[in-house]
Amino acid sequence: MFEKLINTSVCLPGCGMFVRHGENELAVFHLTDPDRFVVSENACPHASGNLSAGEIIGHCVTCPVHQWKFDLETGYCAGTDDVILKRYECRVENGVVLADLSKPLPVPPPPKYDF
Repeated sequence: MFEKLINTSVCLPGCGMFVRHGENELAVFHLTDPDRFVVSENACPHASGNLSAGEIIGHCVTCPVHQWKFDLETGYCAGTDDVILKRYECRVENGVVLADLSKPLPVPPPPKYDF
């Protein structure tokens, strides 16, 4: 079930925003190229840093506590497949970010590299 989180106008492009929804502490990220929103848990799975305050470059966010980088499209942490950021399905309707908080998105298989 999708629930209202925030109006899109309060989360500027290239930024994240902390949102408390019931007992959930979430981060809503407004990504660009293409313009879209991503909803994740706010606490960094490494050391509970405030991810919504992290720097966003492309589709990655850097935790401001220990500089761990997370791919917001997959949830994977750069450098390890063992730490996964929980993300939630979201959509925008009538200028409002909605998210299904009933279960995290499935984690895709880890990326394979051919060097």
